[in-house]
Amino acid sequence: MVKKQEIKTWKDIAVGGIVPSGTGEHFNTGGWRSKVPVWKKENCIQCLTCWAFCPDNAIHLVDGAKGRERADFDYDKCKGCGICPEECPVNGKITKALVATNPKITPSTGHDTPGFDEKAAILFVGIKEAKEKFNIK
Repeated sequence: MVKKQEIKTWKDIAVGGIVPSGTGEHFNTGGWRSKVPVWKKENCIQCLTCWAFCPDNAIHLVDGAKGRERADFDYDKCKGCGICPEECPVNGKITKALVATNPKITPSTGHDTPGFDEKAAILFVGIKEAKEKFNIK
């Protein structure tokens, strides 16, 4: 008589392919970026979308009047990937309004576009401009 083979469930399978979270907080990875995000607090709606999408823990949260709120960038961690201005709903709203006049405008290329810089929550600028205009190293 042949014995029926035991079927393993997911509980019996060895754990594999797991990378512990938060490992980026131990490394400064911002030294090789070519562009820098600049946060404009007065235009931010505190939705924390940029924080949720940031792959490098470069956006800090602080306790605020309404609970957790976004703080400025940690430029030692920021790689300048451009995800934050692309995902920002404030930038997206401005971009939609400006696309009617110029279909090539995106949040990352909207910088220096009339109407965009004044209303944007996150500008994405070159290193030279970040140093000269915004005093970011």
